[in-house]
Amino acid sequence: MASNDEQKPVELKVEEVGVLQEKEQPEEEEEEEVEQNQEEEQNEPNQNNKNEEQQENDNNDEEEGEEEGPQEIRLVNQDDGDDENNDKQTAEHQLDNELKVNVEWYITGNNDVDIVFKTLSKRKLWLHWGVSQGNDGNNWSRIDKSYYPALTNEFNDFALQTEFSFLNEDDLEQKVHIRFPKGHVHTFNYVFLEKEQDRWYNNNKQDYHLNIN
Repeated sequence: MASNDEQKPVELKVEEVGVLQEKEQPEEEEEEEVEQNQEEEQNEPNQNNKNEEQQENDNNDEEEGEEEGPQEIRLVNQDDGDDENNDKQTAEHQLDNELKVNVEWYITGNNDVDIVFKTLSKRKLWLHWGVSQGNDGNNWSRIDKSYYPALTNEFNDFALQTEFSFLNEDDLEQKVHIRFPKGHVHTFNYVFLEKEQDRWYNNNKQDYHLNIN
């Protein structure tokens, strides 16, 4: 009996120690949570500062993009006086299933006639053209040689031929740009030609006409 009474206090001590350990453990966890919350609170202002700096950088980027902006590309020179106040007229010629030519023309502030022919094609095209004093497109004549555009040859006494030129080697776009004083010209007459195939596009032998007046 005496031996049993001596063992009981030992068991109680073990249990008491266990109880103390269980009670102390939540306090340690609470201290760790408090420390973690304090660290997070210290880091929050830094994160807010980062967000504010990032927002300022984004705003600066947007302002810089708005200042640069896309630039407008014009078909004529920028020193043409009142050119911007004149309405341009356009026409479209579908020569066949693959070949289409767009025309844009207007009278500049300096009273010049400005005409641009454009097409997207690998096929080499020529513009056969002349001007008339009347409105019917008859009695073709040539303008003064000083106003010939690049790549222009005299076909006969009343007509010229201008080769369409490619804007660059990798682009399909080719064009002819013509400018001359309005003067006494009433009508601009033209047809299209593929010289290698000797193929003419002449609006069923009626030719094409732009009324200058």
